[in-house]
Amino acid sequence: MQENPALNGVRAAAVAAVVAFHCGVPVALGGMIGVDLFFVLSGYLVTTILREGRSLLEFFAGRIVRLCPALFLMLAVYAAVAPWFLLDRNVTSDVLLAGLYVSDYSMAFWHEPLMLNHTWSLAVEAKFYLLWPFLIVATRSIKQEALLWVLGVAFLLATAWRVIDCYVWQDWYRSYYRFDTRTSGLILGGMLAVMPWRPTGEQAAKIGRYSIYVLLVALIFFRFRHIGIIAWGGIVVDLAAACLILSLISGETPVSRFLSRHWMRHLGLWSYSIYLWHYPITRALRGEWGPIPTFIVVGLLSIGLASLSYSYVEQPMRALFRRRKATA
Repeated sequence: MQENPALNGVRAAAVAAVVAFHCGVPVALGGMIGVDLFFVLSGYLVTTILREGRSLLEFFAGRIVRLCPALFLMLAVYAAVAPWFLLDRNVTSDVLLAGLYVSDYSMAFWHEPLMLNHTWSLAVEAKFYLLWPFLIVATRSIKQEALLWVLGVAFLLATAWRVIDCYVWQDWYRSYYRFDTRTSGLILGGMLAVMPWRPTGEQAAKIGRYSIYVLLVALIFFRFRHIGIIAWGGIVVDLAAACLILSLISGETPVSRFLSRHWMRHLGLWSYSIYLWHYPITRALRGEWGPIPTFIVVGLLSIGLASLSYSYVEQPMRALFRRRKATA
């Protein structure tokens, strides 16, 4: 799959929104939409990779090498440091829930691991990575148009399930964190990968521009822990994120040129590790200063740690995996 630098820019924008949200920046109180951006993008990339012919074994091995070393490094540092500062925490439980990728359901029902609750989205994606490839590999022989209809129905069902769950249980934690209520964006990203139509020229530019407007409105005005935002706002954000990615994979536009800038691309490459490191740092610093100073300090520390993790842990592990694969 050919790299699209603008998609790394999407990762950078998404992680910036999440960090700003967790730091309490006033203009980013809807910054949880950054996770929805990640979900739609993941659905698109994973489906594209698998439709191109990658084997299940190669896919699973690649995901493990890409995701686990950085996560386990962060958890090891947390396990070493947290007992000195978080005397009331069960650090072992925190690490196990996050490391076993079950923090989506543990957050939904037990509100744990509180200090590592950002790992819920990793748990959601991990379950998607375990289940989705079998569907895509099994349907490789199906024409794109037919698979698009199947995925469209799946998207509608997943969205309806989330809305029903919200209004039946009226429990924000229960509906926000669970894998089964957060699959709509992942499925929608898969639809993008098999959709044959692509906008061209001014169409792509308009779609990209208007999707940015919608996402900015959501960033500023959506509010966390509001049941209506999960139920109906999630639909708006899913569709806007899908439209943004559709415009970026359809050709060069002003939005794609901005997102492809060198610094955006690099932040996008580090975005996974930035996401991993930022939340424990935010929890340690939040309340010490105002939102903007906290955002600056958390951002700088997270970027620094992410660059080290990327250079000395993630990239060496991926290089080793490629060498092993080449000699196998």
